Amino acid sequence: MSWMDDLYVIYQKLDANSCQEVKKEIIKAQLNGCSDGTIYYLVLQQLVKLKGDKAPVYELIKGEVESIIHAQSAYAY
Repeated sequence: MSWMDDLYVIYQKLDANSCQEVKKEIIKAQLNGCSDGTIYYLVLQQLVKLKGDKAPVYELIKGEVESIIHAQSAYAY
């Protein structure tokens, strides 16, 4: 499973739990990237930020976030 598949699951969970603002922020980060690596890091930054700012939302998507974090080896230079 790719990190983009995990991100899709995150979007579904956020939609199902009425977390559109959080989803909007992640999508904004995704659209600001100009390469796969940049997109990955911008999205990851938003996801990790949730841990401190919106812990209940983070707990909802924690498994997928951890999976995305482990995908970072594909982008390590």
